[in-house]
Amino acid sequence: MKISVLNIGNELLKGSTANTNLLYMGQELLKLGIPPILQMSVNDDPKDMKEAISYLENRSDVIISTGGLGPTTDDITVQVFAEYFGFKLYTDESVIKHIQTIMGNDKLLSVHNRKQAIVPEGSTILENRNGTAPGLSFTAKGKLVFLLPGPPSELVPLFNERVVPSISHNLKEKVFFESLYTVGIAESELQRIVSESIPVHEKLYIAYRAEPGGCELTFSSTDKNLVSLSSAKMYSLIGKSLLSSGCKNIAEEIVNRLSERKLTLSLAESCTGGIISSRITDIPGASKVFEGAITAYSYEIKTKALNVKESTLADHGAVSSQCAIEMAEGCVKLFETDIALSVTGIAGPDGGTPEKPVGTVFIAIKFKDKIIVKDYLIKGDRSRVRIRSCAFALNMLRDLIIE
Repeated sequence: MKISVLNIGNELLKGSTANTNLLYMGQELLKLGIPPILQMSVNDDPKDMKEAISYLENRSDVIISTGGLGPTTDDITVQVFAEYFGFKLYTDESVIKHIQTIMGNDKLLSVHNRKQAIVPEGSTILENRNGTAPGLSFTAKGKLVFLLPGPPSELVPLFNERVVPSISHNLKEKVFFESLYTVGIAESELQRIVSESIPVHEKLYIAYRAEPGGCELTFSSTDKNLVSLSSAKMYSLIGKSLLSSGCKNIAEEIVNRLSERKLTLSLAESCTGGIISSRITDIPGASKVFEGAITAYSYEIKTKALNVKESTLADHGAVSSQCAIEMAEGCVKLFETDIALSVTGIAGPDGGTPEKPVGTVFIAIKFKDKIIVKDYLIKGDRSRVRIRSCAFALNMLRDLIIE
């Protein structure tokens, strides 16, 4: 099966919007062993769109289009695809009802709102729970076509729930896959381990996706046994570095393990400015274990809220192991939790010194009578320092609670 992706929108070509949809869909299709063979981005022009469709049609079994399904005048995807494949259009009353529900039953729908209910005859409506414009699918000239909304919050659920199952159903052979999520291993090191331990096999497809602090490793094959054996081998080699089954990110595993052990957590963040708190509270059920956090940016808040000694700041500075330890100790008392994690550092671009250059970060964890503190020197810009600090902090926390 050959799959192509058509991303529609002037904003993509102007660079004002990042094409995260392609990133996401490519990763998910990779798990099935059928990554897209071709991707095109095109502006909101009927002639350019039809030329792109023609190009993809001649090279693909499946075309996935994103964007251009909204209420504005430049949202012309449905009209263009219908004209290209020779479909008549009609107004679907079920979509009208859905739009009315989303907009509010007391609101009179404008002609622009109702435009989103005009769909090709014979197409399948893919209900969009998170927006007004439905997704659509149809078969034309032997090609399977999906028209999906552009906003990721709308596209992702539709892609997972309707597109992936449909593509899987149409595969000539069933593809089995398993994704493993690692922490604390660089992508290059993970590839080395895999290449030295998993024999090369023409039916086994191996994919990697790196992110700060870890990697996603996916085995896929039409041979279920190959996938199972490969995954089992990785568990035997790096089991401690693999997240628990069912967990797709480290924050999820931390919340689950804290819940299992009936432990509570609080955070004191400085240079990360709440990023770690956000990662934790992204997880459903975090309220069972997470009591709260404080972003202690200034000296005054560090001393008044977290009881960091003024002498510590004077003698060692806010970016120091001593300060990180006292922040964690103060955080435990402030929130009355079993565990507290603190992070303080220099994110840059200013503030560095020869002794403590930009990227210097200290992370401390207080757990009962145990205190752990580590220092890191993170290379990169301000964003990278903050994101990597978050990854290191979560890895430290996970290591502590799985001991």
